[in-house]
Amino acid sequence: MGVKSVKIKSYNNLSIKKQEGITGYLFITPFLIGFIVFQGIPFISAMFISMTDIRFSTNFSKIKFIGFDNFIRLVSDQTFIQSFGRTIFYSVLYVPSIIILGLLFACIVNGKIFARNFIRTSIFMPYVSNMVAIAIIWSLLLDYKDGPVNMFLKSIGVENPPMWLLGNMGDVIPTIVIIVCWQAIGFYMITFLAALQGIPSTLLEAADLDGASRFQKFYHITLPIISPTTFFLLINAILSSFHNFGIIRVLTKGGPGSSSRVLSINIYEEAFNYSRIGYATSQSMVLLLLILAITLFQWKYQKKWVNY
Repeated sequence: MGVKSVKIKSYNNLSIKKQEGITGYLFITPFLIGFIVFQGIPFISAMFISMTDIRFSTNFSKIKFIGFDNFIRLVSDQTFIQSFGRTIFYSVLYVPSIIILGLLFACIVNGKIFARNFIRTSIFMPYVSNMVAIAIIWSLLLDYKDGPVNMFLKSIGVENPPMWLLGNMGDVIPTIVIIVCWQAIGFYMITFLAALQGIPSTLLEAADLDGASRFQKFYHITLPIISPTTFFLLINAILSSFHNFGIIRVLTKGGPGSSSRVLSINIYEEAFNYSRIGYATSQSMVLLLLILAITLFQWKYQKKWVNY
């Protein structure tokens, strides 16, 4: 008890600033421990593994450190280069689509429309649904021969309906993007809706008195005010576009052929089908660097268009 009372007394003798600093470190210590154990150590381990030739069957005593050989090999690996290109293609389609559609639906449900609450709930429901179940349902709907979508298209005179999930990259990846946008749009709509409802009505009323059109109010008032929300959702959309393993794995498994074999699928195939753990980890490091570079670029230039 004597030691404890001495510690409390010495703590009380410190300045308020130092006491606040110590208290703050005590609060973040559990998070730091968890971050180091579950994020930091695995990351360092992954960096080391990416520079080895480790396989599932490799004895730990026989693991060879090969430096940057795995990364050099990526430059001439056509499978990796093509999967990298498909990943970029997927992101270029997904990110602007989900942002624009989310804002569009938010503007619609923010107005006075019939059954507004029901429409909001209906749009948000897919977001909280199981991704595997969604993928299975859509694979049945888009079945080339007997799917309801193509059956309907044939009934209205379309002789050669789209292949959807059975075509080339130009058919499969856009189809997957449509499904993922349908599933995730509820989150973007609700977030944008909260931002729209936070716009001061006095600004819009003043614009009406000045004779501003609907487009002028949207461009000069709405967009600048919701720009922090747009920035947050833009980062979220870009990160989500690279986390596309689950939906593609269930829908196409990277096929047909390799038309939807994006980088996340390629990493999985290299690691678990070909047992090239070190080589697969080097690809995941490249993906990490790509995401980091895009995020840093956004943070650097967000001051030019984000208004706080």
